[in-house]
Amino acid sequence: FVAPSMGESLTDTKCESCGMCISTCPTGAITENVPFKPGPVKLEKVQAICSYCSIGCELDYEHKSGFFMRVEGRNGKVNEHSNLCKYGKFGYRFLNDKSRITKPLLKVNGRFEEVSYEKAFAIIADKIKAVNPDDNAFFAGARLSNEEMYLIQKLARAGVGTNNVTSFHYLNRGHGYINNSLANVPFEQLKDASRIYLLGAEVNRDNAVLGYMINNAAIKHKVPVELVTNMDESPMEHKVERVLKIKSYYHFIKAVNYYLVSNNFHNGLFIGDNCEGFAAYKEALLKENFVDLVEKSGVEFMDHVIEFAKDYNKEMNAVIIFSEKEMCSNACTELFNLAMVTGKLGKTANGLISIKEKNNAQGIFDMGICPTLGVGSVDIRDRGLVSRMKKTWKVKDLPTEVNQSQFDRLEKGKLKNLFIFGEDPLGCTVDKVKVAGWLSVAEFVVVLDYFMTDTASHADLVLPASFPFESGGTFTNTQKVIQPFEGAFEPRTGLDTLSQLTGLMKVFGLKQKSDPETVMTEIIKLLPGEPVAQAYGFKTTDNPNEDCRMFRHGCDNIVKRFDEEFDKAFDK
Repeated sequence: FVAPSMGESLTDTKCESCGMCISTCPTGAITENVPFKPGPVKLEKVQAICSYCSIGCELDYEHKSGFFMRVEGRNGKVNEHSNLCKYGKFGYRFLNDKSRITKPLLKVNGRFEEVSYEKAFAIIADKIKAVNPDDNAFFAGARLSNEEMYLIQKLARAGVGTNNVTSFHYLNRGHGYINNSLANVPFEQLKDASRIYLLGAEVNRDNAVLGYMINNAAIKHKVPVELVTNMDESPMEHKVERVLKIKSYYHFIKAVNYYLVSNNFHNGLFIGDNCEGFAAYKEALLKENFVDLVEKSGVEFMDHVIEFAKDYNKEMNAVIIFSEKEMCSNACTELFNLAMVTGKLGKTANGLISIKEKNNAQGIFDMGICPTLGVGSVDIRDRGLVSRMKKTWKVKDLPTEVNQSQFDRLEKGKLKNLFIFGEDPLGCTVDKVKVAGWLSVAEFVVVLDYFMTDTASHADLVLPASFPFESGGTFTNTQKVIQPFEGAFEPRTGLDTLSQLTGLMKVFGLKQKSDPETVMTEIIKLLPGEPVAQAYGFKTTDNPNEDCRMFRHGCDNIVKRFDEEFDKAFDK
């Protein structure tokens, strides 16, 4: 007899389309719905890290002569029981798409023509050298490897001479995402929590493997789970003990902080020993109006805020899980403040778990894809970092001007050349008119991607991106764990992305090897020597900045493509 766990019949379950039934079916009767059924052929395997969400699941792509037929989970560091979600399980079919770009394409009289890499690199160099260094801007997507991101910012800084390096994924969204993974609770400690709180974390939908861990903690270890959501109907509601409906995460969290601080319920010992800036934060916070904060939070009754604050504060091992996809930057900052106020940050089975939206969103900050940051999220003006960069890169001068807001420069039309690596801002934006305007105002646009995306169609020159398993490298998951993957295929693009970047660097007089191991060794050389113990810092916020997220799907065409295809499959 085969049936779902927990005693329910299959028709009574709330199927989440995760594919776990396929993996666990003991008879093999449940199979994936594929375009055709292959015969009993022996498949080869390619080990990989899932390139969708940031949990960091390990998997095997199974193929025959380069045609990918299915995906199986591996017993990985994160998904130790080989579990996968719908993205990892079913999100592989783009690998077989014959419309993939494999050669550089130059737009001539409105139509793309194939050109050599040498010509493409020469054109890019000529366009860059024809303008001032800060008229150029480089954008790196959160699906790229650490090594690719690193070379992009090195090309910009050491080759072109500009700190205009950023990502559309985080464009104009504030600074609260930079350090919100600091002191994250390890996933394996969820079972030891006394209570788990989900704030803006729709894990069933977006991060199902983490959802499995939370469900196991609840079922096997009797850990209560609460949900705070701004959704009218959340798919997580049937898996939690209690649901609190709100409208604004930012105002809700800030109201909780106000209540705790104003009533002297804060953990003074923890704050005194581990934190800086509490006095200034307290002074600014208590200038707020508690009733106004509660009203803006959308909570039905003020008592609900007070009850949440008291309950969370008294929990011995409380873990808050929150998602960047749902949470604005300043809400993340106030959550960090809450964990410090209550003395729960950085302790065993206690504190915060940040869920970044894309597989290597953490790498954006770690690799210096930010005008103000270098490798290791170190201030780009830090003298030690500047000295290490000059020595390692063998350059005498580096750019000193820092244009913090690339959004403002795009809005004012100050950027003449745009270089967009692995992102589709036009295809993923909530404001196509605005983004199309940015691309139209620019004199020269280069896009590197797998396929002819909306943004690539708008470009003057398109470079073909290599798949991760064609180049090898590392991703950094949301818990700041660096995960390596191998290059098992020869790139169909001729030159993989790393080799294309080193080819561009050569045009600017920079010597660079393109193998990922050498690149990572160079990255390590730029990190500070002995880690310096730093206190946690309170940060004051004065507005919700909740409406500044311009791009869906992590600004990644591959995620957009899967989301749309998957949803369409259920419309039939």
